[in-house]
Amino acid sequence: MMGDLRWAMPVMWLMACFSLQVRADTTDFEADIGGYAVGGVDHYGAFYDEEGVDSTTNTVLRKLRLGLELAYGEHWSFELDGDYQYDGDEQVLEFDDVWLRYDGFGWGGVQVGQMKEPFGFERTSGYSSLMTNERSLATSAFAPGRSEGVMVNRAGKKATWALGVFREDADAKSPRAVTGRVTFAPLRSEHQTVHLGLAGSWRDMRGERFQIRDHGEVYSADNVIRSPRFDADDLALLGGEFAWRRDSVTVTSEAMTQRVRQVGGDEWQFSGGYAQLGYLLTGEHRGYSRGEFDRIDPLSHLGAVELVARWSGVDLRQRDVGAEASIAMLGINYYWRKSVLLRVNYLIPTISGNALMANPDGDAVTVRAQLRF
Repeated sequence: MMGDLRWAMPVMWLMACFSLQVRADTTDFEADIGGYAVGGVDHYGAFYDEEGVDSTTNTVLRKLRLGLELAYGEHWSFELDGDYQYDGDEQVLEFDDVWLRYDGFGWGGVQVGQMKEPFGFERTSGYSSLMTNERSLATSAFAPGRSEGVMVNRAGKKATWALGVFREDADAKSPRAVTGRVTFAPLRSEHQTVHLGLAGSWRDMRGERFQIRDHGEVYSADNVIRSPRFDADDLALLGGEFAWRRDSVTVTSEAMTQRVRQVGGDEWQFSGGYAQLGYLLTGEHRGYSRGEFDRIDPLSHLGAVELVARWSGVDLRQRDVGAEASIAMLGINYYWRKSVLLRVNYLIPTISGNALMANPDGDAVTVRAQLRF
C-alpha cells in the first residue's frame, strides 16, 4: 500500500495548491465523493481448485470503493479512488485511479498518474457497469490493467483516441509499455448503436518472468488456467472490438492476439476472445457515449431484468506446453433504480492441454449484490 502513496501525495499537494488559488471564490471549484460496494458468494467445483476439491463455497467482498473527484474551472480535474477487496483468504487495500488531468488543449487532454491503460472495450469499462460478475476469460488473461504513466487522449460522443507510456509499478526494473486505442461509432442513434475499436500495446518486459495465470471468471478461485512460463524480452498485444446495440439487445465481442519474445529469441503466440449477448426483458436500453455503454436506469419502480449469455476462450498452448480453455456463462441481472444491482452467473468451463488436476470437471455459480452511493 505504501507504494501507492507516491501518487496520492502529489494529488493531495495539488489539491491544496488549487484550493489556495480558489480563495474566496469557490464557484469554479467542484468536488464529488461517491463509490460502491459489491459482495456475494462463489460456489465452484474441482475445476477451479488446485487440489481438485469437489465443492468450495466462499463469501467475498468483491469491491468496496470510495472515490473523490475534483474539478477546477473548465480544464483541471483530479481523481483519487481507494479500493478494498476480501475473498476469505486474502485482503487487498490499495489505490486504483490516482491522477491529475488538464483539458485545456484544443486537440485533447493530458493525464498523469496511475490509471487504466487504454486497451479493450471490456477492460476500460468500469466494474459497476459490467453485465457480468467478472470480465471475460480473454480480457482477464490479456488486457493490461492499471499502470503508472502519462496519457494523451480525446473522447467525443462518437469517436475516441488515447495513447500513453506506462510502467507497471515503481520498481526500476518494472516492464515499460506504450499502449493506444481508437474507437468509432459509425451508427449512433436512440434505437441502434454500432461500436468499432482497435487497441495495441508494446511492452518491454526487461527479462521478467512471464506467465498468464487466470482464475476463469470466478474471483475467489485458484489460478488454474496457465500458459507456459519463461523469461520474456518483450511482447506485442493487439485487440479488436465490436459492439452492437438495438433497443433492448446488446452484443459485445473482442478478439486479442499476443506475441511474446523469450529471452534468447524464441517467440510464443497466444490468442483469445469472447462474444456476449444481453437482453433487457423490461424494455430498457443502454445509452452510449465516449466509447462505452452506460449503466441501466430502470423504467419502472419495480426495476429491470436482463438475461446475459457469453462464451470466452483462450489458446495459451504452444509446443505442447500450456492450456486451451473456454467458459460458457449464463446470467440474470436485476436492477433496482440506478443504485442497486443483483447478478447471478452460472459458468461451465472446459480445458485441454496442461491442467493442474487429473479430472478438471465442475461448474461454478457466482452471486453478487451491488450498491452505489
